[in-house]
Amino acid sequence: MVCELKILLASSSPRRLDLIRELGWDFKVANPTVVEDEESMNPVERVEVNALRKARSIEGCQGYLIIGADTVVFHEGEILGKPGESGKAAMMLRKLSGKPHKVYTGVTILNSDTGEKLTRHEETTVWFKELDDETIETYVATGEPLDKAGAYGIQGEAGALVDRIEGSYSNVVGLPLELVREMLNKICEHKPANKRYPGII
Repeated sequence: MVCELKILLASSSPRRLDLIRELGWDFKVANPTVVEDEESMNPVERVEVNALRKARSIEGCQGYLIIGADTVVFHEGEILGKPGESGKAAMMLRKLSGKPHKVYTGVTILNSDTGEKLTRHEETTVWFKELDDETIETYVATGEPLDKAGAYGIQGEAGALVDRIEGSYSNVVGLPLELVREMLNKICEHKPANKRYPGII
C-alpha cells in the first residue's frame, strides 16, 4: 500500500536537514522541545532514548511520520558531546587523534495518527589520522567543531582529518539514510506514488 502520511523531521540540526534535502523528499521541520538524556553512559541506550523523546515532543500534528534522531561519538568508554568551547574541542580532538572511535545515531519514526513507532540505531567506526597540535589548533580556530558531537563535522573541513570509516557516512553526519529508508518501509510499507512519499529506491 502507499503511505498517505507526510514526513516531519523533529530536529534543529542543519546537517540532518541537508541530508533529507539531498534525497528530494517533501517534508516539514519542527524543533523538538525535550530534555535530553545525558546520564546514561551506554551510547546505544542514550541515542535511542533521545531519538524517541524528540519524536514524541512534537505535538498537535496529524498525518505525519515524525523522525527523531540523536547522535553521539563514543571513544574508549566515554561519550563525547558537543564541546561548546575551544579548549574542550582541542582536548577531544587529541583524544581521537590516530585512533578509531564509534559514532552512534538513534532514529525513531513515529506515526502521529496511530502512535505506532520504530526505534533503531546505526553504528559507524571512524579512524582519525595522527593530528599534530598545529592541525588541531587550525581546525578549532575555524569554529566548526564547537557545536558538533566529538568536536568535528566530517562533511566539513574535518573530512581532511579522517583516515577512513567503516559503515554509513551519513550516520557520521547525523542521520543514517539507509536505516531511515528501511524503517519507513517497515512502518508504512512505503511504495511512493509521487515525490512526497519517500520510499526505498
